[in-house]
Amino acid sequence: MSRRGPSLMALAQERRVNLLFEASAGGGIPIVGCLMSQLLANDIRSIRSIINGTTNYILTRMARSQTPFADALAEAQSHGYAEADPTNDIEGVDAAYKLSVLGSLAFHRPIPHQSIYTEGISRLAPEDFRYAAELGYAIKSLAIATAEPNGLVQARVHPALVPQDHLLANVDGVYNAVEVTGDLCGQIILHGQGAGREATTSAVMGDILNILRTIGNAEGPPPFPTLDGDYGTAGNSVRPIDELASAYYMRLTCADQAGVLAQIARILGDGNISIATVIQKDTDPGGGTAQLVITTYPAREVDVQSALAVVAELDVVVGVNNLIRIEP
Repeated sequence: MSRRGPSLMALAQERRVNLLFEASAGGGIPIVGCLMSQLLANDIRSIRSIINGTTNYILTRMARSQTPFADALAEAQSHGYAEADPTNDIEGVDAAYKLSVLGSLAFHRPIPHQSIYTEGISRLAPEDFRYAAELGYAIKSLAIATAEPNGLVQARVHPALVPQDHLLANVDGVYNAVEVTGDLCGQIILHGQGAGREATTSAVMGDILNILRTIGNAEGPPPFPTLDGDYGTAGNSVRPIDELASAYYMRLTCADQAGVLAQIARILGDGNISIATVIQKDTDPGGGTAQLVITTYPAREVDVQSALAVVAELDVVVGVNNLIRIEP
């Protein structure tokens, strides 16, 4: 449905047949049906979701038990939550396919998966979860699509810091959740099993029963929501990630000496990036290094990436370990 959705919908409409695909995103969560019917009266403003159970299981294990990424992945594979080749899951590709389907239905235009910024979870380390918790956040891999006033859509899949008191921060294990914000319904969240035999059976059988209800109906199946445009031009309506404005979490390994923060702060300031908090962690007297954790106020992605490239070249910076966006 992500690759061929609009053309399949058009063909089904032409042939006056049903095309239902509830199981394509969210497993047992009835989000596709909601976007196609119950929420049609809304002008959907945004979708924020956890729609890959494999990555959510891995991140839950890393957060709860300080399990390294490789060990958490191996554990997920041993339980059957991750495939032998987990690339599509851990690199965000599967979530991008699902966001393409949900975004297309929500915003009534094709959102090609190729146009969705996609970032995996393999760079995350146990210390990121410790520091995030100290700052009041959980780390989740989110699939986000937001409609902008200028008609563009911001679509992205990546790890994010989420406030601990937000419902999405408390979606654990292989569960999925989808938060939809509309002009009439406000903010709603659907939560449930995102994969597995029972959840998939629920979605598929629900579609089959809906089809059975329309057999013999002279009017035929109900029409699909209109999608403006096609995949050949729709990518032009998706805003590049460089234009995102977000707050950020940065973790750097630096020389444990005076003046390091001043040098980094100067570079960030030159890039119009304002520091919100700074904490120094995990000092290594033997190696003469320390971890520096910085959070920023909202800044442009392109400015942050450019500034960090300069920071990485400083003699006092051993390495830029991670950069994670912060969701409000």
